[in-house]
Amino acid sequence: MNLVNAVNDSWAWTGISINRIRAQSPMGHLVVSDREEQFFYLDPDGMAVIALGSNDQAQTHLRTDEAKELWFGGELYSKALERLGEPPQGYVLNLELPAMIEGRYSPENMWTWPLEELIRVTGDVARQISDLPDGAQVELEVTD
Repeated sequence: MNLVNAVNDSWAWTGISINRIRAQSPMGHLVVSDREEQFFYLDPDGMAVIALGSNDQAQTHLRTDEAKELWFGGELYSKALERLGEPPQGYVLNLELPAMIEGRYSPENMWTWPLEELIRVTGDVARQISDLPDGAQVELEVTD
């Protein structure tokens, strides 16, 4: 399996069908594009896909201070990196799933994810909770 397939398998419910990964952040955020050269920002810990538009529109968006902070993770990422060390190839640092769902952004809640697993798990969970109101109670159940 590859990352393009992971995005398409787990995030197709949002309406995207990508054919290319354009960029990857240290936290596993992705800039992806489809066959029509439309760009999207996949934010796994925010459990969202954001339409960016054309290449030029995507570049403009990614140059903003807010986008740079989100992309590089700021102090959250640097402190997690100090605590956990550099992740191996194919892995990223991001929030543990319960912290992600609850929005508890702190270095203590970060761990090392295989990138493909992060994309698959967050896409699946995002789909399952997409219609819940903010603040709704969620119970995680792990199955094989």
